[in-house]
Amino acid sequence: MQPPIAAYLRVYEPLAAFDDEQAEFWRRYAENGPQVSVEDGPAVQRAAMYSTVGIGWDSFPDIAPHAYVIEGQHGPLICPWRIRLRSAAAVRSWPDRLGEQLVGAYTSESLLAEARGKVLYRRSPRWHEHIALWRVPVRWFACVDLDERELSADPAGLRYRVPMARARRRTTNAMEILKKSLGQGNPLTVSMRHQSEWLTGFHSRALVEIDYGGLAETLTAAQLAADDSPKLLGDALAALARGDAGAASSRYERLLQRWRLVRIHERDN
Repeated sequence: MQPPIAAYLRVYEPLAAFDDEQAEFWRRYAENGPQVSVEDGPAVQRAAMYSTVGIGWDSFPDIAPHAYVIEGQHGPLICPWRIRLRSAAAVRSWPDRLGEQLVGAYTSESLLAEARGKVLYRRSPRWHEHIALWRVPVRWFACVDLDERELSADPAGLRYRVPMARARRRTTNAMEILKKSLGQGNPLTVSMRHQSEWLTGFHSRALVEIDYGGLAETLTAAQLAADDSPKLLGDALAALARGDAGAASSRYERLLQRWRLVRIHERDN
């Protein structure tokens, strides 16, 4: 199955971020596998969902716990998938999004009751991965600098990996600039605040990754090499900070237009 045309914002945490039982599980997982690469993972996740989800579906994806694993300075760093929990969270949201009368067309009462009864949801679980179809959300670029870009040619790919402390500091700085210049209630400020709050929920020694994933396959090698999205956002924020609204608007519009042109291809698919 083809992976989705999507980009990913991931957090990899050290074993110290998990409780003892989970830490031991992920330690053994990292040592013995089986592990799934970030290249294969999206297709594996999609296959698991497609095998379960459909009209009248009444069970959550039956997939063993998996995670992406990379090696850090002090041991493995773990990005859990948590497919079953995320599926249940989606089901729990359906009544609010679709209305109680329409929910029955998509799922069974027993599945909805199971989703609502999952104890883990009372603890506001942290998702380690955000997915964006046919784009990279502009706010993600606040976490990284252009010189941290990692390009690959075969297969085509682009990613950034930065320490959590750096990503938090940059996102908080971006949020403060937006709040001062545009106001606390501005949608751009609010979305950056949500990203900042999400990052604060993870271990201080975690690693943050932006991965263009399957989205990279829709771009040419020249487009990937020329993609300076973090710089455009950084320049826009710097212009806002010094009170140059015109320059800020110009750079931000260039950034938005770049991703509008990418999303146009979604209509052809």
